[in-house]
Amino acid sequence: EMSDQEVFFDYQYEREDHDFLAELPNAPMKTSAWEAFSRPDEVLIDWHKTESQGPMGSCQGHSISSCLERLAMVRGEKIQLSEIFAYLATQKLDGLLGSDRGSTISGGCKVAIQYGCPPEKLTGYPRGYPSRSERSKILSEANYKAGEPYKALSLWKVPRDHEALLDFIGGGGGVNFGVAYGSGTIPRDRVMRTFRPGRGGHAMALLGYNKEGWLRAVNSHNDGEYLILPEAWDQIMRHRYTSAIGVMGTQNAEPVDWYKNSPYFK
Repeated sequence: EMSDQEVFFDYQYEREDHDFLAELPNAPMKTSAWEAFSRPDEVLIDWHKTESQGPMGSCQGHSISSCLERLAMVRGEKIQLSEIFAYLATQKLDGLLGSDRGSTISGGCKVAIQYGCPPEKLTGYPRGYPSRSERSKILSEANYKAGEPYKALSLWKVPRDHEALLDFIGGGGGVNFGVAYGSGTIPRDRVMRTFRPGRGGHAMALLGYNKEGWLRAVNSHNDGEYLILPEAWDQIMRHRYTSAIGVMGTQNAEPVDWYKNSPYFK
């Protein structure tokens, strides 16, 4: 277990585009399409491989690429997308490219909707922060083009009502979020019953939920899935250093009956 002195500064709250976050629209959860939608009892995320950011501050590259992988799954495609491309492309938008200083939620979501993310097989995942020539290869024009099929189609404020949030995820969405993070933020038993903010910053993704309505999230510290109780998520959303964006693969946040359609959930 890491001591409280070992903190992560992978998620750069002070560099967030706060105007962009504030101007995101609310997801339209009261439309006829949502009224007619029957959300799944639970959304498993066992398709998502356990990821490790290694010694880099690339957590937001992992979290936004994981959200885009979820959108691909909703369309019926299982794909591993490039976390390092997502990290470096976000850093480029954030004005941070060139040193391992983390990135922002707002920048990552701009990358997701403007460029998408190429498959990881095109870039690999390096052991450390890439050199200038390696960064040029990873952020090549060809890789930007290869990311286009995996774009998000819309970005939203995260629904604050818990049932609406479950609907949003059940209907095909994911959430890219950054928090004040420390070694005790995710408990040993992998169930967050209360939010314990730390002194660092870290990005993660909401990708599913269980039958009790507890949220399923992923972490890129080589430890995979964990659960967040509704009360803890509410505390996260109320915290002043939290940034969170809902990511959808439909233009107007229309729900997708993906559980019936996807070959991976028969």
